[in-house]
Amino acid sequence: MKTKSIILSAIFAVFTMSTFAQLKVDSYGRIGMGTNWPNSAYKCHVAGNLLCTSYPANPYYELRLKVGNGWPGCEFGASSDIIAFWTSEYGYTSLRASDFTKMSDSTMKSNIVPIENSLDRIMKVRPVYYSVEDNKINGTTGEKILRNKNEFGFLSQQIRDLYPEVNITSVDHNNLILLDYDQIIPLAVAAIQDQQNIIDSLKKEFTTLRNQINSSNSTDNSLSSNDNVLNQNTPNPFNEKSEIKFQISEQNFRNASIVIFDLNGLLIKKYEINKAGKGSIQIDGSQLKAGMYIYTLIVNQREIDSKRMILLN
Repeated sequence: MKTKSIILSAIFAVFTMSTFAQLKVDSYGRIGMGTNWPNSAYKCHVAGNLLCTSYPANPYYELRLKVGNGWPGCEFGASSDIIAFWTSEYGYTSLRASDFTKMSDSTMKSNIVPIENSLDRIMKVRPVYYSVEDNKINGTTGEKILRNKNEFGFLSQQIRDLYPEVNITSVDHNNLILLDYDQIIPLAVAAIQDQQNIIDSLKKEFTTLRNQINSSNSTDNSLSSNDNVLNQNTPNPFNEKSEIKFQISEQNFRNASIVIFDLNGLLIKKYEINKAGKGSIQIDGSQLKAGMYIYTLIVNQREIDSKRMILLN
């Protein structure tokens, strides 16, 4: 009687499991959890949420996969702040998707300040081309494949040293330094803006120099022999050669020179002038570096006038 009762209980339990779909194994070995009809394309079909946990380990972590009709429909997350697509046998795995969105809402941020003087540091960043280990597994034989792949990128150590004030890099469990490439974008944008400000400033300088050229050209032919005059170099800006015209009064003339300085005040060139009157000197661009320079006419140890010239690449 007791044996019969046990058999009936077991039959009832199997029937109940099948009917209410707590756990269903069909004739093909497919497992259904929460459903009587496991999807034929999958070995395991779960109707509802899935939780993987390391409990009762301490500390313990949870990996959660949720599906539902509310926002966003599907959730994949963990109680840890890091989810690594990693296997101990092969290292990191490529993650591919048609789109990727990063949280950047201003209401979640504090101590917001603009990035300043980014150009100097971003110019020190060294983009490189390299090969990196990318070991994978042969899906047919199961054997490990040792291989490399080629990439463009940066070196984590250099970026870390250039930007120590932010967590732009992190160290994984193998002591490898990982790089958050997303944070390079605002640094590059800030550097572009700094560069554009410099370009705009040079444009204003160029306009001023052009006006000076037009003004000096219009008065050049009306100069008297008693004037000390320094003209704007032409052409300006220039690539290879440029001419600087001048006129020095013959009255009490002892000596004269034209000196060229860089914007830091360093003397670059000095051209001696041995006689008064009208004359000119030729500037050879191959003897200078690209940039802006200031040249000055000095007569009898007295500074007469200074002007700017620009040498292009």
